[in-house]
Amino acid sequence: MPRKLPLFPIIILLLIVFAYQGKAGAESQVTDRIAKRFELAACQYHNLTFNTGEKNRDRWLQGVKALQTVFRLDPGHARTPPALFMLGRMYEEMAGRFQEPQDLSEAAGYYEDLATLFPGDQLADDALLKLGNICLKKKINDKKAETIFARIITVYPDGDMAREAAHLLREMKKNGNAAAASEKHGQPATEYATAQPVAEQQPVTEQQVAEQAVPAQQVAEQQPMAVLSQPIRFWSTKNYTRVVIEPSFPVQFKENFLKADGELPRRLYIDLFNTRIAPTFQNAIPIRDGLLKQVRGAQFDKSTVRVVLDTESVQDYKIFTMDDPFRVVIDVTGTKPRPQTPQKLPTLAEQFGLGVKTIVIDPGHGGRDPGALGVNGLQEKEVVLKVAKKVAAILEKETAFKVLLTRDRDVYLPLEERTAIANTEEADLFVSIHANSAPNIHASGVETYFLSLATSREEMQAAARENASSSSQISDLQKILQDLMQNSKIEESARLAGSVQGELVNGLNSKYSVKNLGVKKAPFIVLIGAQMPAILTEIAFLSNRDEVRRLQDERYLEAIARYIAAGVRQYAAKLNGL
Repeated sequence: MPRKLPLFPIIILLLIVFAYQGKAGAESQVTDRIAKRFELAACQYHNLTFNTGEKNRDRWLQGVKALQTVFRLDPGHARTPPALFMLGRMYEEMAGRFQEPQDLSEAAGYYEDLATLFPGDQLADDALLKLGNICLKKKINDKKAETIFARIITVYPDGDMAREAAHLLREMKKNGNAAAASEKHGQPATEYATAQPVAEQQPVTEQQVAEQAVPAQQVAEQQPMAVLSQPIRFWSTKNYTRVVIEPSFPVQFKENFLKADGELPRRLYIDLFNTRIAPTFQNAIPIRDGLLKQVRGAQFDKSTVRVVLDTESVQDYKIFTMDDPFRVVIDVTGTKPRPQTPQKLPTLAEQFGLGVKTIVIDPGHGGRDPGALGVNGLQEKEVVLKVAKKVAAILEKETAFKVLLTRDRDVYLPLEERTAIANTEEADLFVSIHANSAPNIHASGVETYFLSLATSREEMQAAARENASSSSQISDLQKILQDLMQNSKIEESARLAGSVQGELVNGLNSKYSVKNLGVKKAPFIVLIGAQMPAILTEIAFLSNRDEVRRLQDERYLEAIARYIAAGVRQYAAKLNGL
């Protein structure tokens, strides 16, 4: 008779096999789920665009959310580029049907995201052509359209959009649209009023494009060249200036600080390798804020762009990068002589807060970046804007502080611009308000962060989500944080975080049951470079149905705002020993 095998080992073996298959199957299910979501969203997109009589804007916005879900589930998925392209097409179609000006800007944002994040995708040059045409249609930035068309010709000379881009450049030169638009409208204003205008530039000519363009054979033999597709931007105050350079995709760079030489001032320069700059952006941009005289960019050699900062009283500088899209950020600091003014009596705010006069409240996300999505479609950007406005109203009514919002409406604001606003306004406190999300639908509670090196997986994941970046990119940020944190603001930020977290939890628990997740630290991009105590508070989990239900109650939002304001007041009072 055949020998019987023991039953228990067989069961164990089967369980191991099933577990392994289950894990592999789970990963496959996630991929399949994203593909199915994309197919459903694409079907909804085609139905909407085919039905020329569809005038229900809510249905279009539902289609937008369906496509946004695709790349939020997995930003690196193969379906992400076509999803971004469809989002651009949807907003472009909506602009024609509903005559909402912001729709065209949203379309441009998605096309730019596609070309920046996926420069090697077959839809990248299609997105750039769409973006260039939108710039022409809006008639506020023909120079950018010229640069975009030149970028198509240079980076994608063998692509199916290169011929059309060259034709459009010829038409622009023939009709003189760029020069006329430039004289009439100038450079477009940034969403933040104190950002400085870029100096008047000369339009790109077809001959200049041809001189800069790399021959097709050379392009095929080498890597694509990045292009400076945006003017160099800066924000300035008397002791601080931030300069931002935005290549079309990540590049290597180096910096050097040169001493004064004869008539030449002290200069900080940054060389961006494998990069080209259009003639449009090669004029010097005057700053003259006491720290920097001007900033200028030029083509140093065939593959290197050199950006030079002519300094006046710079004492220190920091250079780091940000992603999505890639930017090189230069923060310079120093002190210039101040005019003598008669001594004035301290204001009420100064008496109350030991110098705390200005507070900046930052509602996270906005515009084309909705942030976390709730289980019922509630968007993080909407919730935090409501709470931020309520916090500002309470502080303005009950204190003598000057309170500013980084955004007071649904607009997109880059992370580095939020900190620059606080620094430019010489704010004494910076509070960024967000809502959390987690794979575990039962996760709940309140937590508050300050800038530091993350020590736990949860802190890294929180930073990765709010920074809209992968964990590997976040760990790269750790390299620059050691230097950035060598100041007294970190300790003060930790105290401010403790005050706000304590008031939030204790206050909300007087009526609601709220889990205290504590004060934590992580490398949040929005806090990097802040020259004042700065924190980021996560007020709830949008992945939790019970907390989403609360966030739809105005009374609960009012309570959150009141306790955040109480935490800020408590921190200021402790500084003065009150």
